[in-house]
Amino acid sequence: MMDDAITADTAREALARVRLEELQALARTYRNWSVKELANALGRQPGRLVPESGMPKIDLVVSLARALDWPIEAVVEHLVKPDAAARPPMHGDGRTDFASLYNASLEKRLGRDYFEAIRLAVRAGSVADTPTRRAAASVIESDAHEASGSYLEALRCLRSVAQLDGVELCWRLLIDAKIANILFMQGNRTQAIGIASTVLEYAARTDAGHVALLAQSLALWARAHALRSSIPVANFDAWKPMAASAEQDFRTCGDIAEELRASEHGYGDRNLTFTTSIDVSMLELRALRDHEQSGAILTSLLEVVREGGAVSPGVSERKAWAAIALANTAKRFVSDDMQLWGMLELASAALRAHAAATSNWYFAHQHLELDSERRRRLGTLAHGSRTLDATEAKLVAGVLGHVPASRARADDYFTLYATREGSRP
Repeated sequence: MMDDAITADTAREALARVRLEELQALARTYRNWSVKELANALGRQPGRLVPESGMPKIDLVVSLARALDWPIEAVVEHLVKPDAAARPPMHGDGRTDFASLYNASLEKRLGRDYFEAIRLAVRAGSVADTPTRRAAASVIESDAHEASGSYLEALRCLRSVAQLDGVELCWRLLIDAKIANILFMQGNRTQAIGIASTVLEYAARTDAGHVALLAQSLALWARAHALRSSIPVANFDAWKPMAASAEQDFRTCGDIAEELRASEHGYGDRNLTFTTSIDVSMLELRALRDHEQSGAILTSLLEVVREGGAVSPGVSERKAWAAIALANTAKRFVSDDMQLWGMLELASAALRAHAAATSNWYFAHQHLELDSERRRRLGTLAHGSRTLDATEAKLVAGVLGHVPASRARADDYFTLYATREGSRP
């Protein structure tokens, strides 16, 4: 057993060295550099460009990313991804047919056993006999990664099959709709709107089977939220047409979800939890279009955010979306500073609770943004940085790791919290 572990470690190190050499050779070609020029750019001696272990330190990764004009995560992904030739061992429950593995993976995901869902989805993909089946397995794997908090892995799964030849159009549309949704959660609103709009354009030309309907519903959801979150808090009257477009998207999304629930394909509440919050997101948009309703809408949103701990699917998620709608509506229409501060605190706490329980980095990002704004509004009442406890450390690390749009504010987040217990920045 020890010999097997040593052999595996040696193989990983050898593969990492090969990958690092590949990237360095690519950087030399891309920049038209000599070995010495590459070494200078990477801050290394020409004879020590590749460490013995094959795994570079962070400064080398950053320098290599700059040399390639790549994002840092793309360099890391290339270095650590498994060898494509290495097949995962087939072990466990003994199932080898696609349908059994796919259905078992789906059940595990719905039961929140994400590790097992991923394992079974990978196995289903390895025995898939058509491109569409392979794509379907990757969709389930991506859903499990997303639910467990790994947005980067979720995107990787989807993108790995997005270009496969032979995937049925309805499944390709569903894959693209899911990509649009993840991009929205990562802060890439323009990309999300573009991809979602393309999905809807092509879906309108296809037969409305249940997979195509699900793709439409999710694309409408992603586009509606991307539009909603693009509307500024101040000087928003000129953006009323965008609010109306987002409302229509939400409304159509809900109609399609109801059609899916009524179908024989098993789309119950656990499969469509994202649609449970359509009503609260539409309240924010309604206040934008009709200012006189803002007071009543704030009261309704407060009731949702304060409601008890029901455990039915989507309730906690609905409270989190209501918290975002509450914060945005309060910032637009509440003039009393202390009242506004209280609403932002309530919204931030609801987002924090849901994000910590579910590793939802979109909600965690919104919590950090609200917490930062709330403390700035306190002004002289602020009491310096809070202690960075285990929960806050998880949220900060998760947001910075999985939401690229947050990284421009990294210094602000670290200023909010002490870097370790009892310390201050």
